[in-house]
Amino acid sequence: MPDNFRGFYFITDSGLTKQGAVKDVQDAIRGGASVVQYREKNKSYREMLAEAKELLELCRNSDVFFIINDSVELALDIGADGIHLGPNDMAPAEARKVFPHGILGVSCGSVEKVTIAEKAGADYVAASPVFFTATKSDIGQPLGLEGIAAFRRTTGLPIVAIGGINLDNVHDVVLAGADMVCAISATVGTVDVENSVRKFVDAVSSASEKSP
Repeated sequence: MPDNFRGFYFITDSGLTKQGAVKDVQDAIRGGASVVQYREKNKSYREMLAEAKELLELCRNSDVFFIINDSVELALDIGADGIHLGPNDMAPAEARKVFPHGILGVSCGSVEKVTIAEKAGADYVAASPVFFTATKSDIGQPLGLEGIAAFRRTTGLPIVAIGGINLDNVHDVVLAGADMVCAISATVGTVDVENSVRKFVDAVSSASEKSP
């Protein structure tokens, strides 16, 4: 697992974007995102394959990690850096078998799930959702800051905080133990993705300096 898996974790969203995934990712990279996850639920596999290849090239040219959401097949087909799995996707242990060398991330809603993910070979876990969020309405009860702290006590893996993160609470989220944060609505849903991402990058950096 890369040592520098920290900072801002950018996730694409075709339902929120105002300018398309390619432009969003270009702007996110310019804003300082460390990781880009391609999440797409509404396009054909052929469309996703073409788009993901373009995004992978953008990330490779900027030394940014490129992660595919849900689809191990797509991650393997394009040679992505990693795969991210939700609670209804392939089991982490099975994904590790077919994706042995790439980054494996797993969304977790409890410390028990964190332990399972780590034993299965996960490289990072996502605390999801931290707060209530419309972009993850199908997930369980929010973990809150206490949940992040519990994750931090449970594992030494990098923790990505997802769900309801904004500039008002990001400082507390990092102090609670998150290594990275993701804020979909507060970045993809804005008219200035680059500037929105940069604000989060700066906020995470500031909070990290104060984190014990």
